[in-house]
Amino acid sequence: MFSNPFFQKDSPMLPHTFPHGGGAQAAAQAWQCDVSDILDLSTGLHPNGVPDWVANWLKSNADLVAQYPDIQGEPARSHFAEYLGVDAESMLITAGAQAVIEVIFQAMPWQSMAIEVPCYNEPIRCATRAGCAVHAFEKHTLLPPTDMLWLTSPHNPTGEEKVFPKNRQGVLDESYMPFAQRKNLGVLDGVIRLGSLTKTFCVPGLRLGYVVADTTTIKQLQAWLSPWPAPTLALHLLPKLLVEAKQRDEMIVQARKRLTTLLEKHNWQVQPSQASFILAQPPQNMPDFAKHRILVRLFPEWQQLQNWVRLGFPNTAQDWQRLEDVLTTSS
Repeated sequence: MFSNPFFQKDSPMLPHTFPHGGGAQAAAQAWQCDVSDILDLSTGLHPNGVPDWVANWLKSNADLVAQYPDIQGEPARSHFAEYLGVDAESMLITAGAQAVIEVIFQAMPWQSMAIEVPCYNEPIRCATRAGCAVHAFEKHTLLPPTDMLWLTSPHNPTGEEKVFPKNRQGVLDESYMPFAQRKNLGVLDGVIRLGSLTKTFCVPGLRLGYVVADTTTIKQLQAWLSPWPAPTLALHLLPKLLVEAKQRDEMIVQARKRLTTLLEKHNWQVQPSQASFILAQPPQNMPDFAKHRILVRLFPEWQQLQNWVRLGFPNTAQDWQRLEDVLTTSS
């Protein structure tokens, strides 16, 4: 049995492994195929991929790779702060949301964390490593009386929208939240807003994330982060990407409706979602996605999610047909 000195015995069992979506290179080696042969539905990245114009923009701005990133994250910080309606001093631009998750428990004086399970595993791993006690709770149960709450909205992996409770402190992970909602939140008292910018714009290789919080908390976090917040190219690209945020969110809504319809057509149980993925369960046995070179997110670490799968959205008509063929074969 997994032994974790910071695990609370009255909480649901926490995982001892911390798998993640992605890993197309490793899958290609295991399946003895090229990465280009794999349909990756495991990450929740935007199905339309990188905006078409980005390749030309990167080529035209290749000289930026010879420049160190601005230590304040400019010009990305000012543009994104204005977009969200907050002061630039209340924002950090980071090398993905994960850069902050890795150090947040060292930076903040938290001794205990409450987190709803099943969940995205990295906060558990990083809290445990820092000596912060993890109190897991399940949906519809009382929140444990901890120093802080880690809340993800939409929740990962269910896709359910969550509301941060009043009079609680902690972290709101909004990595899958539509941008229209992010623009309405502002600086929340006692809450660190944490988000990824790579999901919507499909640029995980450029590592873009952010924090919105009061200025004191910003300084506490900044002391633990690298002096170079994100690649120079990413800092200059973000203002261009933000123009497409609304349109890309609308594409997610349409893709989510399409996948829900497809899964229900084949009698799958579908968890209602507000994210760029859907959690679903087949009517009988799990399809052999690997046989068809389709990468999905299964959850061997969570007993509650056995025989459930999280699916991102295909893009092209060929990819949609490829997924439907697997569902048809397993029906």
